[in-house]
Amino acid sequence: MSETFVGIQIGAISFIDEGVEQVLDILQEKAGVNALLISALSWSIGNAGRAAFGFPDHGVQHPDNLQGGAMFEPDPRYYQKTFMKRFAAPDPLYKDFDTLADVIPAARKRGMSVYTYYCETSSSGIRSSWQPGFAHFLDRDHLGRLATRPSLLNPDYKTWWHSVFSDWLNNHDLRGVLWGIERQSPLMDIFRGDSSTGFDSYYVAEARSRGIDVERALSGYRAIEDFLKSVRAGDRPEEGVFVLLLRNLLHYPEVLMWEKMWLDSHHAFYRELHGLVKFYDPGYEFGIGIWQVINTYNPYLRAQYDQREYAPYADWFKPVLYHSPAGARFADFAASWQAGVLADATPDGAYHALATVLGLDDFISSREAGPLAGFSADYVRQWTARLIADTGRPVYPGIGVGVGHSGSSKEISPQEIREGVHAGFDGGAGGVMISRNYSEAELRNLAAVGDALRERGMI
Repeated sequence: MSETFVGIQIGAISFIDEGVEQVLDILQEKAGVNALLISALSWSIGNAGRAAFGFPDHGVQHPDNLQGGAMFEPDPRYYQKTFMKRFAAPDPLYKDFDTLADVIPAARKRGMSVYTYYCETSSSGIRSSWQPGFAHFLDRDHLGRLATRPSLLNPDYKTWWHSVFSDWLNNHDLRGVLWGIERQSPLMDIFRGDSSTGFDSYYVAEARSRGIDVERALSGYRAIEDFLKSVRAGDRPEEGVFVLLLRNLLHYPEVLMWEKMWLDSHHAFYRELHGLVKFYDPGYEFGIGIWQVINTYNPYLRAQYDQREYAPYADWFKPVLYHSPAGARFADFAASWQAGVLADATPDGAYHALATVLGLDDFISSREAGPLAGFSADYVRQWTARLIADTGRPVYPGIGVGVGHSGSSKEISPQEIREGVHAGFDGGAGGVMISRNYSEAELRNLAAVGDALRERGMI
């Protein structure tokens, strides 16, 4: 694509609520959009539903209560090797609407490129619980219980995704696929007090093949969980929380060996998907979206997800760089660690220590003011430039034009959007990704994207 990439993430519900042609008119006229990233398969309201935190000035103004699934008609020819053959969204709103067959031809007539978009959300609360058979994909947690998310070593789950990609790429006029990464490792799930994944029979077999003592690893994860539960309940050991956490990791080195195995399984899965995309056409693109908790807030995940390692199987990157709500999100993250891993520190101490370790001092305000101050737009510039330098790949920073937050957060204004778009291009971006979802965005903020692009002579 020789022109500047101007993409937007969008769900089927917006086309249903507002009409295909009307939505495309708005996107082109206001924001200069030339690429659609369609959530054609999702169980997440944030990625495919109506706005989750207040409705914008367009679309239907009440919740859709998304159940989710496929918002396209799966072609049975591509699902012969998987038991998961029927997974169309049961929501009445999607009846007789195929978001790929009904949108792509209209978009292509306008010269717009189209990608499918899927995000493996981190939330254990987003579950395809209605889907018959989906439980057979699920992982196990460190206590041996059935987990809430699929296992990336489960061959049935991988076969199903191979089928979905094959269907998408053979039946529709697509430019490629955007795959969003939000998974956290088992240790990070325990750090945040959530249910873990990565312990089903496939992971156990892989661990044994690597010579990892399975029982020792499980004992280590359980010991760390029990310890952090006691910390959250108010226990403060004399030697300090952080010291005893490190002691547990030193006593159970199998935990970090398991963490590396878990990370390797994710890299392997993404390599498979990249290879499948290129098998059907070397010209197809495989983009990788990187969650803001990974690229910005969490020092362990920053260390674990080395961005350079993705370059061999990513044509481009979409880093989530939502600078307006970043102040509130970082404050929430720091508070969650101060309640557990960093409980030795004061709330201010944990907040500023994390900011310093993560290189965020130049972008943040005080802990009290941070949620309503956001991050400065220069954060977008610096993080974009770093990702380009690390990977040598095109970067389309995700600018949050309407993404909400459950608590107090800085207002997302046209000025904020203009500054974020300019900052991305100042950092060397090859384009911009309007995020998180069209259904959340105020039209004035979409117009601000277009204004910034016109100011730079890009549209």
